[in-house]
Amino acid sequence: SVPSSAFPPFPGSHDGATSLPVKDTSVRFAKAKAIGPIDPIAGPLGKPPKTPAVGGLEGVAVVEAVGSSVKGLAPGDWVLPSAGVGSWQTHAVVDEAKVVKVRNDIPPEYAACLSVSASAALRLLEDFEKLSAGDVIIHNCANGMVGQVLIQLAAARGIKVISVLRAKATLEDLSDHLKSIGSTAVVPEPQLRSHYMQELLADLPAPKIAFDGVGGASGSLIARVMPKGGRMVSFGGASGEPLLLPAELGTKVEGFYLSQWLEKNGTAARQKMVDTLADSVAEGKIKLLLERGSFAKHRVSLNKAFEVMRDRRLVMMF
Repeated sequence: SVPSSAFPPFPGSHDGATSLPVKDTSVRFAKAKAIGPIDPIAGPLGKPPKTPAVGGLEGVAVVEAVGSSVKGLAPGDWVLPSAGVGSWQTHAVVDEAKVVKVRNDIPPEYAACLSVSASAALRLLEDFEKLSAGDVIIHNCANGMVGQVLIQLAAARGIKVISVLRAKATLEDLSDHLKSIGSTAVVPEPQLRSHYMQELLADLPAPKIAFDGVGGASGSLIARVMPKGGRMVSFGGASGEPLLLPAELGTKVEGFYLSQWLEKNGTAARQKMVDTLADSVAEGKIKLLLERGSFAKHRVSLNKAFEVMRDRRLVMMF
């Protein structure tokens, strides 16, 4: 595992804690220990929670106390909240079924990011196509959290990855980063229909599957790279535009929505998924571009989070 000295300190679970009643089958989040990445509240992310509600879709907390009938958790354990709990709070009393345990020897910032984007990346890689070492996949939205985790999980299995990026000022630096974490090739979106792309594809097997997190023209372009009758999974619509596909391609398109997967597969499957991802972090197989922000200055963090084509995920520290 990664040496603990490489991780930022995570204070003890009882400093400054206030007294809260602890219900049966409940756990209590520790004060000033939760970490919540900034999550968009606009876009195709499902139904908003009933108000009043606590914000924050992802985060990690440390258990301070448990009810008498809680068997799977103990004080000091780290847990990830389910959607609807809200990570932008210092304390919470929740049912045991609303959290999953995560190992506490990885960076807390990383643990906070495993519930959604990293989980979606794992499901994309494992649930749609049987992939083996030497196979090729192509995806857009490569600078996003899903894209970066997908690259690393695939590379660890010997799968070749073509990563597509929309043009931006930091394209060269970002391209170098994606290659360093496992991309076989990084292609600017405008070059998808160029001679360079044709030469690249001539040196590689045809992509077995495409993953589209953008929609619109970007999704259409990566579909054209696929062989006729190729398979594409749509997991997002960052462009806000519909995905348009020429009929002659015969592309088979499927949608993926993590919340539906969680509803169908339940807590045990989610726990196994979190364990797999956390183990990959501990083994140094997943490295994330993160930036810390203070919850005390959450307005600044929120403004940063909505910057166009942001490469680093913001994580708020209480």
